[in-house]
Amino acid sequence: MKSKSLFALLIFILPLCTVITACSSKAPATPEIYLTEKAAPKKTRMTPPIPKISSWAYMLQHPSIAALAESPYDLVVTDYSKDGSDAKKFSSKEISVLHKFNKTVLCYFSIGEAEEYRFYWKKEWKDNPPKFLGPENPDWAANYKVKYWREDWWETGLRPYLDRILEAGFDGVYLDIIDGYWFWHEQGIDVKTTADEMVKLIKRIADYCRKRAGKNFIICPQNGLGVFDSCSPEYKEVYFKTVNMVGLESLLTNIHSKNDRNYRLKLAEELADAGKTVMAVEYIDEKKYDSYIKEVNKLNFPLVPYASTPDAALDKLTDFYKYLE
Repeated sequence: MKSKSLFALLIFILPLCTVITACSSKAPATPEIYLTEKAAPKKTRMTPPIPKISSWAYMLQHPSIAALAESPYDLVVTDYSKDGSDAKKFSSKEISVLHKFNKTVLCYFSIGEAEEYRFYWKKEWKDNPPKFLGPENPDWAANYKVKYWREDWWETGLRPYLDRILEAGFDGVYLDIIDGYWFWHEQGIDVKTTADEMVKLIKRIADYCRKRAGKNFIICPQNGLGVFDSCSPEYKEVYFKTVNMVGLESLLTNIHSKNDRNYRLKLAEELADAGKTVMAVEYIDEKKYDSYIKEVNKLNFPLVPYASTPDAALDKLTDFYKYLE
């Protein structure tokens, strides 16, 4: 249930264009095109207008409704379940408690990897994997890359998961493993193709959810900003029209390199200039909170910061809000 994108920050080292040219020399394998939806989804709770966010928090491991509700943060990102299982998924009544405390609530949702502990996982996949299942993530056991463009992944994992998120009444989704597009590029598929297909998936998720929950349903990708730099111009436009917010990990501290940081900052500023809310979480000790906020205040664009524990466990809320006052 942890956020799994920290390892993937390596993919954004500048100059990206040089890397793309070098890696795209292989004959590209073109992903399958999505099929049209079989039926119009039914309506669920209509999401309210998107509020201005001045603070946020991130809690995935064994989230507590009480802790989230009583926290001072405007927006919270959490799992759809108390322990990741379907048996302990949050009910609409529980999520409504957070709304009564004026929280905007986003549900963490990995779209670029399949997770063994989720309801859709089948034991027989170990010996007889479905066509959409790729290799296990060496940095996160029991998490597997997926061919996210395939219709069987949509029908098996994504659409049923979205139905649960919508039924619970979340205000939006916090989409992880966007940077899976680069993994499949490294396997020999043209980067423009993998990036286009990822943007298509983000748009498909948005369309599906907004038909049921209204146009204000929030779409917030985590990391993977390079996807709109790598995709076709028309899909960059789709990306900017679709997303409301972005979440970033380790943007200013624990960085891979200065070039990587500067590249991500440039892309983040482009999103902020387009009116998107940019949120960031740093995994740092409390003694670094002051210096972190000073770095945030130096930026050329508005950033909504949060600081979690150095172990990145995301199993509790911190008192970072005290340093924002």
